[in-house]
Amino acid sequence: MTERQLQEAIQHQVLYGGRLGTSLHELGFITEEKLQEALAKAHGVAAMAVDLREVSPETVALIPRAMAAKHKVFPYQLRGKTLFLMMVDPSDHGALASVGFTLGYIVRPLVVPEFRMIQLLRDYYGIDERWRYNDTHRPLALPAEAPDVHTAAARIDEAGTRDEVVESLMALCRHFFRRVLFFIVREPWVVGWTGAGEGTDRDLAQQLRFPLDEPSVFQTVTRDKTMFIGRLGADEQNRRLLDVLGKRATTNAAVFPVVVKGRVVNLVYADNGATGNVKPTLGELLVLIQRVPRAYLRIIRRRVAEARKAVEDTAVEAEGKESG
Repeated sequence: MTERQLQEAIQHQVLYGGRLGTSLHELGFITEEKLQEALAKAHGVAAMAVDLREVSPETVALIPRAMAAKHKVFPYQLRGKTLFLMMVDPSDHGALASVGFTLGYIVRPLVVPEFRMIQLLRDYYGIDERWRYNDTHRPLALPAEAPDVHTAAARIDEAGTRDEVVESLMALCRHFFRRVLFFIVREPWVVGWTGAGEGTDRDLAQQLRFPLDEPSVFQTVTRDKTMFIGRLGADEQNRRLLDVLGKRATTNAAVFPVVVKGRVVNLVYADNGATGNVKPTLGELLVLIQRVPRAYLRIIRRRVAEARKAVEDTAVEAEGKESG
């Protein structure tokens, strides 16, 4: 693929999480077959195309839903005492040991692209595909909530991953509002990702999903790319949100977009509780929020540079082997 395609894929990955191969496939830069071949070669395991006719209910039933969700694995075939296990990461020896010990089978790992695993877990186990948006570069420990506005804003500038940007943005907004919800925009949906504040948390946020092809405050902000402050109105999707939050329709809220290269990639909903109103003077916050798209772009540029260097180093190493 070209360097431009690599740059687009890295940008896609930073904004929407997941593995780089998923971004390459979603953007149409690589076929599933080529990606699977590359993954198999990289991990040193067999490449096997998914044939759904080979999947049996009895084999699927061998692995409990919770185990499949935790380890991102799928039982593909059972031949005697050997279980062919599809994995996103076949080098995850802990997952292999857990499955083998629990079931008492010899486990043979097969690599499968992340997007295919998402489909398998959704269709056969009913596991929400929202984990596709996980930040695969997430640090082991995120910083504690910022004690003040300036610290939160500074952490956005210092962030090295998408999750660090999001957590810093949430901390910033919590100094202006009593509760905040963060959404990922992937048309035709707005998908809840995390939340904080009065009666709000990550679990509640991840229950939320709103269609962008129906009237709502989310549709308006995404279309107009401008902040909204006011009462949400009587549209069905607005009422859904109000009901979930237990918020009075006579009070107001704010929704503002995060725009990267002219496209809305995130939405942030904020209010001052079930019965409170948002103050109309949010100029300071609007200025500080502009650090978020700049942080995304900085992370993208850094990862592109790292990828370019890795390609150059690989080429030099290959040339050295040939000359040797």
